[in-house]
Amino acid sequence: MAKREKSGDGNMAKYLVAVCRPEGPIAENEISVMGGLSDEQLVRYRLLDEDAGEPSDINWDDYAGLVITGSPLSFANAQKDDAHLRLERRIGDIARFVLDSDYPTLAICYGLQALTLASGGHLVGGYAEDLQAPRIELTEDGLADPLARKLPDVFYGYTGHSDAVGEVPQSATVLATGDFCPIQMLRWGQNVYGTQFHPEIDRNGMRVRIGIYSDKYYPADQKEVVLERCDSADVSGALALTREFFRRYQ
Repeated sequence: MAKREKSGDGNMAKYLVAVCRPEGPIAENEISVMGGLSDEQLVRYRLLDEDAGEPSDINWDDYAGLVITGSPLSFANAQKDDAHLRLERRIGDIARFVLDSDYPTLAICYGLQALTLASGGHLVGGYAEDLQAPRIELTEDGLADPLARKLPDVFYGYTGHSDAVGEVPQSATVLATGDFCPIQMLRWGQNVYGTQFHPEIDRNGMRVRIGIYSDKYYPADQKEVVLERCDSADVSGALALTREFFRRYQ
């Protein structure tokens, strides 16, 4: 079964976090700032770990909702080791489950892409965004959505990805678009959400990533430029999403 940490407070809402990246500073940072919840409330299921168990072992009724994290791994990678293949198999199983059951879900970046593939959409590489905070705008459907409408009509959110949604699945509704990468937020059913931007990354979290991702998402000699543009961005609108998600599903 997925590894769990039990809380002494039986009335405290818990959320499963499907962690799609290796253990390390980024994985720890994204949990530490996620919606202001305690570590007890965010129960980690590390999809890359061989002994973490399968999604079919999870008692989903134990949780008020699910968060799927981003990942440095890509669906488009030509060569995949056993851990990468295990991640894709597990995230595929999770995506199909939440789509079929309309399970309350917030899927971030890689998670959005997993939901897109599981529901018949396609990914493309032409809308990659490096470490920055692009302008994002709610659509008419977003302005009417009970979760997305809690965000500003126009806001900025940190990004960093190589793949993006190319063909939107017929079962999905576009809630937010970007000036460059067009698909920034989708909803399936009533309760399954996915974002291309990162609503769990604050300024300090982006600094952690800038320090680690040199020459992956930006040229190493551009570090100071990347720091300046990310430090100057106001991402408070995007950060509100995780807080509102947990507030809605508690």
